[in-house]
Amino acid sequence: MGTPRKCPECGTKLLRIVYGMLNEQGFQDAEAGKFMMGGCDIEDNHPTHGCPDCGWRYRPPFADDDKEWS
Repeated sequence: MGTPRKCPECGTKLLRIVYGMLNEQGFQDAEAGKFMMGGCDIEDNHPTHGCPDCGWRYRPPFADDDKEWS
């Protein structure tokens, strides 16, 4: 089972969440709804996809053998 395509809360198409400093084009693309801004902090445990309407966010399940996630 992979990343859901639609929000389980409201049914809206999920967008990829982008982290880090964006340039002007990045801000324009986020404003146009091409992705969601996630902030400047970049960490492994942040959500990867989110709902632009209700704010629901998704993070893939941790791998059992990935000690960084525990």
